[in-house]
Amino acid sequence: MPKVKNEYLENKRNQILDAAFAVSKRKPAFDITMTDIVSQTGMSQGGVYKYFNTIDLVLAALIDKANLQGNYREQIDEIMESGNGLDVILHNLFLISEQYFSDMLISYNKILFELSTFLAYHPERQERINKNVTTTSTFGYLTQCASRIMITGVESGYFMPVIPVEDIMAFIIASFDGIIRDVTLSKCYGGNCVTESGDVFHEKNLIHCLYISTMSLLGKS
Repeated sequence: MPKVKNEYLENKRNQILDAAFAVSKRKPAFDITMTDIVSQTGMSQGGVYKYFNTIDLVLAALIDKANLQGNYREQIDEIMESGNGLDVILHNLFLISEQYFSDMLISYNKILFELSTFLAYHPERQERINKNVTTTSTFGYLTQCASRIMITGVESGYFMPVIPVEDIMAFIIASFDGIIRDVTLSKCYGGNCVTESGDVFHEKNLIHCLYISTMSLLGKS
């Protein structure tokens, strides 16, 4: 297929995804319909359906765009291949997670948050969407790399954890999930979900606290 034709098709596809993203700003991601997207694009129904004939294909494509946001995987690979000490690599992975999360807050985090909650109760839709997702989760890749560094450090005796490293990883994942939930609720929903105490959650501060806790658990306080 000629390059111009490829670029035209890709531009049209992105136009539709941009429309879906715009709709997601005012509606929950799981409530978006193809009618919403057609209306937002200003294209004909046939024009939109030529590229995406179901809403689940649109959602899968939005997840792919979220996973590719900012080329974070390349940055993670650079950190892992830097040759720095294990503690420096782990610190830099936490720093990149701060950047990634802040970036996602102003882009795709609301969509991913709403879909993860909804799809947990609708496994059949989750399966339909996931089979069309062609990329891997940046957050998942980050945790895999952090786990590899910690296990390597424990096996070499560099880290002397006060609890099993598997429990430390579970703690990190659960903590990240809580940070994602609370920061998203407080920052992506117009202030309607702030805690009763009025606390405002700052993702970078929370992730930094998690880093300090992790190093302490690894025996490097």
